Amino acid sequence: MAEPENKIDLTKISAMDWLKIAAVLIAAAVILYRCFLPFRAEYAFREAYNLEAQMNSPNLSAERRSAAAQKAIEKYEKVKKLAPWETYYHIQLARIYETQARQETELEKKLEKIKQADDIYDLCLKISPTNPWYVMRKAEIYGLYAEIETDEAKKAELLRLREAKIMESAELDQNNGIFQSAAANLHFQKGELEQAAAKYQHVLEIDDRTGEAYIMLAEIARRQGQPEKIEELYKTLIEKNPAFPNTRLYLGQIYEQRGQLADAIELYKEEALLDKNNETAYRILGSACYRAREWRNMEVAYNRLTIIRPDNVDYYMYKAHAQIQQNKLKEALDAYEAAQALRPDDANIRNNINALKARGI
Repeated sequence: MAEPENKIDLTKISAMDWLKIAAVLIAAAVILYRCFLPFRAEYAFREAYNLEAQMNSPNLSAERRSAAAQKAIEKYEKVKKLAPWETYYHIQLARIYETQARQETELEKKLEKIKQADDIYDLCLKISPTNPWYVMRKAEIYGLYAEIETDEAKKAELLRLREAKIMESAELDQNNGIFQSAAANLHFQKGELEQAAAKYQHVLEIDDRTGEAYIMLAEIARRQGQPEKIEELYKTLIEKNPAFPNTRLYLGQIYEQRGQLADAIELYKEEALLDKNNETAYRILGSACYRAREWRNMEVAYNRLTIIRPDNVDYYMYKAHAQIQQNKLKEALDAYEAAQALRPDDANIRNNINALKARGI
């Protein structure tokens, strides 16, 4: 039978042709490998992200969190090699280094962690020099360096660089409240109240629910002697962002200073109901009720405080006082005995208990 005419005679392929075929196959393999790099990077990133979640879990022991942190770093380092162009991946690793730097107490290790984060932020800024988030992170790195710098001249220069980066981030994104607030805070810290107020006002133009901006504008108004403006700002904040913490406490204290104790107490009650674990709100409410001789409300406030802080002797004492004023002597005795269990050698508590028992309680 005759050989097929289209069969390739491999013996007739020259060495140069073999080299060309090999080159094509190698190039194809390289291209295929690089095509799969993003998928490998994403897979490794997800592994690292899950480990980072374990690292921050309060339900795990310190040893397991530490082990998870180390594994997360290793995975993020792998991601960094697989996708050197992807800044989002790099930032996740830098954040871990930065967090570790803030927690580290040993100077050399702290400096090492700062440098590791700094190198990654520099890489990100090289890839994306106008990204305000990376500029802001670089500002924080300058701040960390300044914390451990002992030379006053070098520290001052680092702080100057930090300030410059904060202002640069605000210029790069003028419609982001985070960067504008950072710039406003910087002006405020330097005593530049007019510039700070203008920035905080701009933050409210971006989002009129930003509680921190109202609070800082109120503080500026206080320093400038504008009490009416302070009250207006607190009222506006309550209207725009009713859940923002402690605003009613600030406004209530203004009312107290004007002698409007009943109005202040109503505000304190509202604040306490927003968060039943807000120790400050209940303490201020209890104190105000004491001055107003509202014994029932005082008892409620201090009863809640003994739940929030069952180790605080004073809260049991104040609760007992409110109960005595309502002739709840048995309940008051229970409160004093709870206080005595915490402070057994307190003569005042012992005398109060004896006085109640002498009344046949």
